[in-house]
Amino acid sequence: MPAMSVGGLVSGLDTNSIIAQLTALEQAKVTREMQKKDNAQKTLDKFKELQTRLGNLAQKASSLETPDKFNVFKALSNYEDYAVVSGKEGATAGNYELEVKQLATTQKVASKKIDSIITPLVDSADLTDVFGGDETITLNLSKSAAAIKANPTKTTVDVVITKSDTLKDIVNKINAAEGTGVKASIMTMADGDNRLVLTAVDTGTKGFSITQEPAGTQKLMEYLGVLSGDNGDAVSGNALIVGHGLNKGEVATGATPFADIDTALNTIDPVNDALGIRLQDGSWMTFGLSTYATIDDMLTDIGTALGATASIKNGEIVLSGSSLGDMSGVKIQIGRLGSGNPGDTFASADSIFADVKKDMGTFATRNKFANEINAGQNAIYSIDGMWVNSQSNSDDKTISGSVFTLKKVSQPGMEKIKVSLELDMDSLANKINEFVEEYNALIKFIDENAKASVKEETNKDTGKKTNTREVGAFTGDTNISSLRENLRQMMTGTIDALTGTLNNGYSTAYSSAARIGITTQKDGSISVDKDKLTKALNADFEGVRRLFTANSFSDTPGFSVGNFNKNSTTGVYHINADPLGVGDVVTLNGESISGIKRTANIITLPNGISFEVPPDGGSAKVTFVRGIASQLSNFVEKAKNSVDGYFKQSEKTYQARIDSIQKRVDELQIRVDNYSARITKQFSSLERSMANLQSQTANMMAALSTSR
Repeated sequence: MPAMSVGGLVSGLDTNSIIAQLTALEQAKVTREMQKKDNAQKTLDKFKELQTRLGNLAQKASSLETPDKFNVFKALSNYEDYAVVSGKEGATAGNYELEVKQLATTQKVASKKIDSIITPLVDSADLTDVFGGDETITLNLSKSAAAIKANPTKTTVDVVITKSDTLKDIVNKINAAEGTGVKASIMTMADGDNRLVLTAVDTGTKGFSITQEPAGTQKLMEYLGVLSGDNGDAVSGNALIVGHGLNKGEVATGATPFADIDTALNTIDPVNDALGIRLQDGSWMTFGLSTYATIDDMLTDIGTALGATASIKNGEIVLSGSSLGDMSGVKIQIGRLGSGNPGDTFASADSIFADVKKDMGTFATRNKFANEINAGQNAIYSIDGMWVNSQSNSDDKTISGSVFTLKKVSQPGMEKIKVSLELDMDSLANKINEFVEEYNALIKFIDENAKASVKEETNKDTGKKTNTREVGAFTGDTNISSLRENLRQMMTGTIDALTGTLNNGYSTAYSSAARIGITTQKDGSISVDKDKLTKALNADFEGVRRLFTANSFSDTPGFSVGNFNKNSTTGVYHINADPLGVGDVVTLNGESISGIKRTANIITLPNGISFEVPPDGGSAKVTFVRGIASQLSNFVEKAKNSVDGYFKQSEKTYQARIDSIQKRVDELQIRVDNYSARITKQFSSLERSMANLQSQTANMMAALSTSR
């Protein structure tokens, strides 16, 4: 508890008051600095609110930035428990009748019996066979479809296995690997009977694959009894479905009559059509169809041509054999020859088929599993009587832009499942209007905090008037002014890439927001003429969609943009793709690009954009465009997330200013406290000195009085 101070008892001065007033004069310096800090903190708070408001605008923009998000459809189904339809990029309104024959399932395989889950998987006596001379081996696990779509540059995920790893360890490592197309678990059948169970992430016959590097005498998965000892089979990947007869809608078998794989759209002519097999060197072998009574007859010719045993499983053609070589890239089709006759051999792929009637797929090697619990199967269903198969229960490939999601198999005697898509123009117009309203709220917030004003005050005692200039948190901040201008340009500017006729032959009148009824007012806000907007949507939906979204167009079929990110540059890409992917050349706006990566039919550039190209290569001009919503969403993302982004740098600047002022406040407060202590000590010393003087005077006077 501090000591009580009573000043001025000797001197008669109110020393406490004097000390307080002198200290207050010094404390005023601290108060002024504190006011500066409060103002800086208010500015930082406003800046953080600006970021929140920008984030809100970016969220509204993100709901319009890609073609699939821009679509707003009314989706209907009379049996929602069985199947529904939804729309994405390129979707159009339509009505469909579906019948679901079977659902896609996942592949599941198991190992042989493993005694313990906590002792090393590989016995010490077998380490050399499995690991060779290495301390570790790497399992290459296939990626899931979603992971490949997100990053197509690498199709496998690496999992490193050590000599001491147990069954529990390998399960944990596989499940911890991001993007794998397989999940692992342990099934305990009995004491000492544990099994490694691997389940595909994706449905369908493709399942998952596992390879190993470096490979010892015996691969780990063979040692564990997951894989058989051979090199695997080559599978066509495109199931044949029975189109006629009692077995309509089922996958074909070897005994299926050859004529039953006809479809209503493509009827095979056994006299003039041919079976074509493209070999790895690009040449084609063809066979006549007139002698094919069953699918097995066709398989005989395929096996003979490829030096393998050809069979059919889950409707897909399977090539097997102890001497089976690399069959990747071998393609099988049925169609009308462009020239020549069935039985002829062609040196190249040029004009083999004038009309492809049945594509039986391109072969790829798949693992051969020793103990397959469940062979993954494709979904089979019909669309308006046409039977199709899909690796997934969500089929987004059969009808462009439409996604058919299958839930249950149709029951006998059940009426057809009727689904429909209808563009909801009113909902889409409301969505655009909400985006514009969020933009207006942001611009208003910036303007209110950027303006300066003069406030007039009158002194109550003197009546004198004074003018005080009041400034907002953003007054004079050129960065905020630049931000506002960038936003305005993105909302109101013309997108040059959409003017004139596009390189795919399409043209639109809608290259700016003003053309669809979104115009700027005198106060800088934007208004939406909803009638004009709705009219534009009905007149040229594709044009309005391109105005808002990130989109692309190509002058050559088969070339298109796959993925892109915030660093992907807009412009015209000239692509020259080699069939083998070793001589690919890409330029952007005339400038050559290096660092090109090729995975199968995907070309990926260093800026994150990727292109799908035909297997046979070719050249094309592909234009990548960012519309209004995509530009704005991308702008905010880059400013917010980049290491040297505007938001991060500005926030650091504001915080550094606050920290600097606080440091100054702390220093001044120490000075004030020291000053107060010093003058208090001085006044106390004065009081003591005066008290001593008074005491001495009193003593002297007493002495004089006594001496009389």
